[in-house]
Amino acid sequence: MSRPTLTLDDVRRMAADVGLTGFSEAHLQELLDATRVSLERRGKLKSERLGYADEPAHVFSLNDGGMR
Repeated sequence: MSRPTLTLDDVRRMAADVGLTGFSEAHLQELLDATRVSLERRGKLKSERLGYADEPAHVFSLNDGGMR
């Protein structure tokens, strides 16, 4: 089954929907390319066997030089 092709107009609308209205055409093209790659990789991921514990954990901390 083929999926619909994402276009530059689609990405322009998506960016505008989240308030990214200052993007140049070059920025929009980069976003389109990155989104296409992301969708392709996500399509290949066998996610039916993944659980919450498989999500990457991002841990941030402040050392003594950080904000207090």
